[in-house]
Amino acid sequence: MKDGKKYTFYFVIFLAVLLVPFAGMLITGPSKSENSSAARLPAPVMVSEDENKTTLNKDYLKQLGEYFEGHCALRQEMVTGYSLVTAKVFRTSSSKSVIYGKNGWMFYTDTLGDYTGTEVMSERELNDCVRTLKLIDSYCKANGSEFVFVIAANKNSLYGENMPYYYAKTTKPGNRVRLVERLKEEGIRYVDLYDVFAAENKVLYHKTDSHWNNEGAALAARAIHEATGQMYVERYNKAPYKVQKDFKGDLAAMMYPSSVPLEEEIYYDGGFGFDYEGKVESNFDNKIMTLGALGNNLMMYRDSFGSSLLPFMAESYKNALFSRSLTVQVRDIRSIKANVLIIEKAERFLPQLSANPPKLPATEIEGDPVGVKELEGAADSIRTSSVNGFTTITGTLKEGTYSDNTRIYVSIGGHWYEAYPFRDNGKECFQLYVEDFAEGTEIKVAGDL
Repeated sequence: MKDGKKYTFYFVIFLAVLLVPFAGMLITGPSKSENSSAARLPAPVMVSEDENKTTLNKDYLKQLGEYFEGHCALRQEMVTGYSLVTAKVFRTSSSKSVIYGKNGWMFYTDTLGDYTGTEVMSERELNDCVRTLKLIDSYCKANGSEFVFVIAANKNSLYGENMPYYYAKTTKPGNRVRLVERLKEEGIRYVDLYDVFAAENKVLYHKTDSHWNNEGAALAARAIHEATGQMYVERYNKAPYKVQKDFKGDLAAMMYPSSVPLEEEIYYDGGFGFDYEGKVESNFDNKIMTLGALGNNLMMYRDSFGSSLLPFMAESYKNALFSRSLTVQVRDIRSIKANVLIIEKAERFLPQLSANPPKLPATEIEGDPVGVKELEGAADSIRTSSVNGFTTITGTLKEGTYSDNTRIYVSIGGHWYEAYPFRDNGKECFQLYVEDFAEGTEIKVAGDL
């Protein structure tokens, strides 16, 4: 009997522990997830688009389980505890998004393909990136503006000695090196921040974040300003600053969501000479407009590296628009009357250049392109759409009708333009953005084979 009571007691304790994550939700509410893609609370009944018909949600229990997994009570505390054990005892990461390295360093898992050389662009994809940047450069020159392409190095490209020993760094040229070589050949102005940071005898990235610190941002801004010839306030190794231990790294937040360890950050004295225009939640906002003191106007497309970079850039321009859009758009450039266009891409995002063609008006080629022939089936694949006086022409190329270096040309009623090449679901495509033309106008697609 005593044994029966003992086992019953153990069972009740065991059951109570299992119920804590669920019962706690009734008391404290659902927990926030460190995963931004965590499931939302499902509804047992679904309403059709016309809102006239309701049906039972057949996947309700499955979706409810996914929601509970992402929002159960004490989730952040449990994730943090588990991560501490895996990191301190087993020297590994509990998060699929984080690589736990040596000396407490953390790296973003998405950069692993670049580091090991397992995610290298094909020659055709590389060509698509180069032609896209070349056409952007040509557009800027035709419209009297400057263009600079900026590459922000992956953290493990610069500080690979802190990666785990079981990941071997590739010795072959990766996407960044191959792209830079082609940019040199094409005469496209660029800033490879890997070279800039590698020349410095100090660590300029956070240990527990995937980005550079504010001192690194100051160095990056200096390199970009020097490339454009823009006047700027020199801060790197010049301006006084204070150090505060108040920075929470994005990688650390994924591993230790309930107790993110703080890291040192530097803050330059005196602030920055610009103002935000309109409401801004943070420098991670999708679009931010600023008003500075100097004469030129800047249009800058940037990713997360550009968030800490923004203040150092904004103060050097009279007007600036910072966008996180993957598509370069003429309406953005014209809205700010930009005479400087900068595109900043993290090394891991370079393949995006071959997947997101710009919406910039094409410049007509003088005469017919030399040495081209029509690409079989390309004209039949064309789709068009018209918005605000401009038509977007999109099409797909058949396998075997083009080479790695084929440039794609589109004729509209005998007027020739070079189209932006891009990849979509493994298929080679092209896109052209031109002023509206008469319905029924003959369209031809050709390539230089």
